[in-house]
Amino acid sequence: MSRSARPGTSASSSTLRVVEVFTSIQGEGPLAGSYSLFVRLAGCNLRCPFCDTKYSWDPRAGRDVEVSGILGLASRLEPALVVATGGEPLLQRIPLERLAAGLEALGIPLQVETNGTLEAPGPGSPLWRAYHVVSPKDVPVRVPGARTHPSWIEAARRTGRVWFKFLAQTVEHVAEIAAYARARGIPRRLVYVMPLTSDSMSTRDLLEVHKAIARAALEHGLNFSPRLHLLLGLR
Repeated sequence: MSRSARPGTSASSSTLRVVEVFTSIQGEGPLAGSYSLFVRLAGCNLRCPFCDTKYSWDPRAGRDVEVSGILGLASRLEPALVVATGGEPLLQRIPLERLAAGLEALGIPLQVETNGTLEAPGPGSPLWRAYHVVSPKDVPVRVPGARTHPSWIEAARRTGRVWFKFLAQTVEHVAEIAAYARARGIPRRLVYVMPLTSDSMSTRDLLEVHKAIARAALEHGLNFSPRLHLLLGLR
């Protein structure tokens, strides 16, 4: 992978501003358990106080990486999934489109993890054909300035490749998520509830909050997402 000295989020169609690249097991969402190549991109438009990757917020973080280099790495590793995460990956939409097209040619799925505040990709775009996991930050956990763009709900209905992964800290949060999805017509099969955890939690505490949120999700007929990487001590 090549580097350049140019700081800031990449404006080039052929490079992404990358904080880190690593392999692990996808620990969250509908594809949990998949051997994945993670590409963490620089820059975020939110400042979530519970974020565990604050080092990715700065658009000048990391380095410029050629999309072709990431594709070459994916071709060699043959992961089940490439995960574009951040930060907020859709701030680098143009080079991300190129990555999506290249991975599609390789037959490797791309999953984009987004906060959903930016508009969803449209039909005909390589990103339209990718998987997206939207983690809303306006319900039930609320972050100043966060508003889920309504285009994601339409994209979810039309493609079935957009899932909503809500953070929940209490059983009341799960009830609020169920009401939110019902009011907006989001199919329940596309809704996941995931425990909101903290770095200070022991494995025992993590397991207890997983149990409580899982039981509440089951009660409301919603999918449950673990945080496998935390439970297993992986990154």
